[in-house]
Parts: sequence; structure tokens; C-alpha cells
Amino acid sequence: MNERRGSMLKLLVSRFFYACVIILGVVLVVSSLVKLVPGDPVDVIAAGNPGMSVADMDRLRERMGLTRSIPEQFASYLGHAVQGDMGTSIRQGVPVTKLIAERLPATAELAFWALVLAFIFAIPLGIATALKRGSWLDYTGTFIAVLGVSTPGFLLAVLMILWFSIELRWLPASGYRGSALLAVGKAVVEGKFSVFWNAFRYFILPAISLAFVLIAVNARVIRSAMLEVLQQDFITFATAKGVPRLRIVLRHALRNALLPVVTLAGLQMGALLSGTVVIETVFAWPGIGRLAVDSIHVRDYPIIQAVVLVSAVLFIVLNLTVDILYRFIDPRVRDD
Repeated sequence: MNERRGSMLKLLVSRFFYACVIILGVVLVVSSLVKLVPGDPVDVIAAGNPGMSVADMDRLRERMGLTRSIPEQFASYLGHAVQGDMGTSIRQGVPVTKLIAERLPATAELAFWALVLAFIFAIPLGIATALKRGSWLDYTGTFIAVLGVSTPGFLLAVLMILWFSIELRWLPASGYRGSALLAVGKAVVEGKFSVFWNAFRYFILPAISLAFVLIAVNARVIRSAMLEVLQQDFITFATAKGVPRLRIVLRHALRNALLPVVTLAGLQMGALLSGTVVIETVFAWPGIGRLAVDSIHVRDYPIIQAVVLVSAVLFIVLNLTVDILYRFIDPRVRDD
């Protein structure tokens, strides 16, 4: 027991150390971002203030620390970032941390619903194609997987807007009406499903656009894992004992087949949090992805730096969490 605890503590320390090193590397790249692009924030400010002289621009560069070397900028940016200070928006004059805090919940909930939809469809599809291997259902699942991987999310988004929003008028083409998760509690208290639906309907099209490729990937992973588990001796033994087929599939086979999907879920959630830029732009979604795109157009570098840093940190933290949880879920890994 003590050896196992020592091994787990060693794992936690090593993973945390690697995560810190990666985050420091990200901060170095982000703090150097201004140096890597043409022009600087002062040029953007001067473009909106024609009365600024060259001397005024030089003083502003000095005050913003743009004249310092990259190592000095790195140390300064890291010191402020650790304290939660990511600078001030050039265009809006608002602390960047405040803007990120306002936009991040919308992106996080969109990623959450996309992942939920992905597993709602991927799990039964993966099970069915595994149990009906070589049948028309298996071939249909393969076709869906290929279609999902090869279809760009923005193309699917535009097609769904044209069909479900413009032609059928079932769902809104864009916009955001608050958190659907918070609306669940309000709907329960008031006894009105419409409260939840009015918020959730805005999530459906963007969430499906993000989830489609995840459905294809997860369904194939579950299928492969199910086929492997169904050939194990304990499944044969349970079948020989007369255990009902449905119980064998759901309680024994699926439970073991979902283990590799746990790792995928962490990777996919991290990718969704940092990869919703295009979908948020298509659906006018008020998340950090759209905030980054709008900031790029006006060269608001502090916001761009903050979005990159926050996305990278969230991705690293999620992967670290899944890596640790996986050792508790799978005894084979825990005892290594």
C-alpha cells in the first residue's frame, strides 16, 4: 500500500512538473507574440489617433515594455500572468482577464454539450457495429465514420443553417440566450420545460457541428474496443454461465471498452475548448474563439495573447487530470 501511494505521489509530481514546463514554454511563445508579427500595438493605437507624434509613440512603447528584450518581456508577462493580470485591451480599455471570464463560460458549455451529444450517439453506434460485425449496420457505421472525419465542421454548420434555420425555421441560425445548464434548474423550479428549451435550442446546431467528427472517432474506438473485449475469456465464461446477453454487453463488455474513451474525452474536451474558433464565428457565438478572431482583426494583442495562454493551460490541465484519473479507473495501469 505504501509503495502504491509512493508511486502515485511520484506520478503526480512528475506530471505536474511536465505541465509546468509546458506552460512556461507557452508563456514564452505568447510573450514573444508581439515581436513575431509586423507592427506593434502602438501602431494600432496611433492609427486611431492621428494626432500622436513619433515622440508620443516612442514614449508609449517604452511604457508598454515593447522596447525591452524578449527575456525581459517574458519575465514581466509571467510575473503578471501568475497574479492573474493579462494586460488591458487596446481597443476596449478593459482588463483582458475580465473579457476572458465573460466569454469562457459560453465556450466551455458549448464544448460540454458537443461532447455529451458525441457520446449519446457514439456509444450505441459503436456497440451496434461491434455486435453486428460485417453486416449492413457495420458498413453504415463505417460510412458515417468516414463522412464525419472528412466533413469540415464549418461546412456542416453552414448546411445546417441553410436547412434547419432558413428552410425549416426550426432552430435559430445564431445567437446565445444564456446557459442551458442554469436553465435546467430554473425549469425544474418553475415547472416549465420551455425555459430550458429557449436556452438549449441555441446550442443544438453549433454543438452538432462540433460533435459530428467526435461521433465518428468515438464510435470507431468503441467498436474496436468492444470487439477486443468480446473475445476475452471472462466474456466466454459469463456466456457459458448463462448470463443474459444484454447484461454481458452493457455491464461487462462496454464497461471495459469505455476505458480508452476516457483518455479521448480529455483530449477532445481540451481540443473543443481551444478549437471552437470557426464554429463560434459562423454562429456568432460569444465565446473566447470569436473574441480571438475579433481581436485579430483589430490587432488587439493582449487579448490574443490571453486567449492562446488560457486555451493552452486548459488543454494541459484537462490532459493532466485525465492522465491521473485513468490510473484510478484502470487497475492494470494503476499496478504498473
